[in-house]
Amino acid sequence: MKKLSYIVFIPLLLSICSCNVIRFNQALQVNENEDWLTSGGNPQKTNISNSKALLTPPFVLLWDYNLEAGISKNSISASDGVVFINSLSGNLQALNIFNGKSLGKLDLGDAIFSTPLIYKNYVICTFSGNDNYSILCYDLRGGAIVWQKNLDNIESSPIIIDEKIIVSTTEGEIVQLNLKDGKQLWNFRLPDSRFGFYNTPSFYDTKILTGASDGYLYSLDFLTGKELWKFKTNASINSDVSIYNNRIFFGSDDGNLYCLDGTGSLLWKKNLSSKVISSCAFYKENVIVSAVNGYIYSVNAETGIENWSFRTEGTIHASPLVKDNKIFIGSFDFYFYCIGAELGDMLWKYKTEGRIRSSAVIWKEYIMIGCDPKYFYCFK
Repeated sequence: MKKLSYIVFIPLLLSICSCNVIRFNQALQVNENEDWLTSGGNPQKTNISNSKALLTPPFVLLWDYNLEAGISKNSISASDGVVFINSLSGNLQALNIFNGKSLGKLDLGDAIFSTPLIYKNYVICTFSGNDNYSILCYDLRGGAIVWQKNLDNIESSPIIIDEKIIVSTTEGEIVQLNLKDGKQLWNFRLPDSRFGFYNTPSFYDTKILTGASDGYLYSLDFLTGKELWKFKTNASINSDVSIYNNRIFFGSDDGNLYCLDGTGSLLWKKNLSSKVISSCAFYKENVIVSAVNGYIYSVNAETGIENWSFRTEGTIHASPLVKDNKIFIGSFDFYFYCIGAELGDMLWKYKTEGRIRSSAVIWKEYIMIGCDPKYFYCFK
C-alpha cells in the first residue's frame, strides 16, 4: 500500500523492540480522562471519546501498518502516544501513534478477541484456545509477565475496578481477580453449562452487568459476585451493556434494543429487526447503536423513538464511537465513516483494503481503525 511521507514528532517514550517483547524505558504517562484504556472507553461502555482535539473532516491518512492478521470488534487501546492492538493470530502489538513504527510485539500464540486493558504500566490480555492460560498481566516497564492464569476460553475483554479485574468466559463463568497476583476472589457460574458469555462485563453502581447466550442479562454484586437480578430476552445477548444517565442499554439477537432502569425493570425496547452485537454510544439525550443489518440508528434515550438511521452496504460488528457531534464507524462494505450525530448525514468516508469489524479509537487528534485481512490505519 502507498505510504505517505511526513515529518513526525518523536515522543520521549522509547521502547526496546524484539519479536517477542514489549518493554518501555520510561513509564507510560496514563491520562485516565483522555486515553482509551479499555473496551468501550470506560467500564460503562459509553463509547464517547474525551479527546480535547477538534476533529474536522476531511481526514488524511497518516500511516498504515501490516498487522499480518485481522482484529475483532474490540481490540484497540491507546495511551501516551502508543496504540496497543490484539490480533486474531494471537499477537499483542504496540505501535508509535505518531509514525506507525513498531514498539514491540508479544506472540501469545492463540486467538485474541479482546481489547488490551491498560492500567498504570500493566497491560492485561485475555485469550481463547490456550490450554495453559487464558489471561495474563504483563509489565511494560519490566518487559515480563507478572502472572498468568487459566480460566478456560475467554472472548471478552477484561475490566478493572479498584484494582480488581472482572472477566467472563465462554464456559459461562464470571471471575474477579486481584490485579497484583491474579488470585481469584470470587466466581459466578451460569446454572446451565450449555451457555456462556461472549461479551465484556460492564460496571455500574457497585454492580457487574453482562448478557449471556442463554438470553438473560445478569446483574451481580461487585463485592461478592452474588446474583442481584436478571432480565430475560428472547435470544442470545452478544452486545456489551452500556450505562448512561442511570439507564442500562443493550441489544439482543432477538432484534431489539433494550433500555432498563437500575433495578432491571424494562423502560422500553426498540425493534431494529436485526441482531445487535455492538455496545452503544451516546450523543446528548440520544443513544447511538449499530446493527448487523448495516444500519446505524439514533434513538431517543428517554422514549426509544427513532431520530434517524444511516445505511451502509455491509454488516456492522463495530460499536459506534462518538466525538463531539460526530460518529466514527466502519462496515463490512470496506468503508470507514464519519457521520453527523445530529442528522445522520455522511460527513466523510474512506475505503480500506477489506471488511471493517473493529471499533475505532481516538487518541488526541489521531483516529485509528483496523480492517481485514491485516491492515491498521491512522488518520488525522
